[in-house]
Amino acid sequence: MRLLLLLPTAWMVGCAARGTGEFAVPAGRYDDAFVATRSVLRDSGFDIERVDARAGVITTLPKPSAGWATPWDTEQSSPAQETSDLFNRQRREVRVAFEPSPAEGEPVSAKVTVTVSRVQSPGVRPNPRSIQLTTISRDPALSDRGVWLGYAVAVTRDTNLEARLARKVESALAHPK
Repeated sequence: MRLLLLLPTAWMVGCAARGTGEFAVPAGRYDDAFVATRSVLRDSGFDIERVDARAGVITTLPKPSAGWATPWDTEQSSPAQETSDLFNRQRREVRVAFEPSPAEGEPVSAKVTVTVSRVQSPGVRPNPRSIQLTTISRDPALSDRGVWLGYAVAVTRDTNLEARLARKVESALAHPK
């Protein structure tokens, strides 16, 4: 039994990446880096929301995960993240910002930021006996502000996923297809 509990933990240790969510783009390779970043994000299961090459920004739509209940998701880097995603309605969104270098011909720096948001559901009263008996109340003050059944609140950054995505982009730049 202990072996069964240790296997997921051993697997998750390999998911953590070393370093930060920053990477350097060699001079003259900005277009390649931008394309590689979009590919890495899509291959990682994120839907692209905004692509602005002129401003140097790529953002994704929020990607929900249920932690241990969705073993095909690879965003989590630890058993604690898997458990947190299982018990909370959490989602991750990615923003990659390319900062131009001050001098022409110098490398461009890029930074990956992954924000973990938790979805709050005001007015939902789950019944401990049956999910069918759950009720939802309506708060007029929230309704007036356009908040109905839920809203997301940023709770943390996922620095491990930031580093993993940055390493994948660096690898894609080093080994173009």
